[in-house]
Amino acid sequence: MIKKIVLAIIALTIIIVGVSLLVHFNNRKVAEDKIDRYIADYGIPKSEIKSEEYPMFNSLSAPKGFTKTVYVKNENNKDNYYIFHYDPSSKKVEFSGVVEGSEVSIHNKLIKKLKYQPSDKVLNKD
Repeated sequence: MIKKIVLAIIALTIIIVGVSLLVHFNNRKVAEDKIDRYIADYGIPKSEIKSEEYPMFNSLSAPKGFTKTVYVKNENNKDNYYIFHYDPSSKKVEFSGVVEGSEVSIHNKLIKKLKYQPSDKVLNKD
């Protein structure tokens, strides 16, 4: 009897973890697709992307959602890169950039120091 209860609890735990992982990976795929469309709208050519960081799981202290960091080729300053964050509650992608080591918003004057500037399509979404 106790073995059946333990097996039922283990099976239930496996099912719950499995469903949670499926939901997470589905949400992650949706977020990545939206972020990739936003990057294309922003105006960064795929051929100019040197590397991307898209962590499987965010840290507990990170804001809710998914974040992709993009580094481009031939950027004048190695401390400059692009951050795209997808918020599942608002279903929107938000951009910020790191310029000379400081994170700035899309409307900050320092954004002009990045190699690629936001397109009118992105600026008009705000």
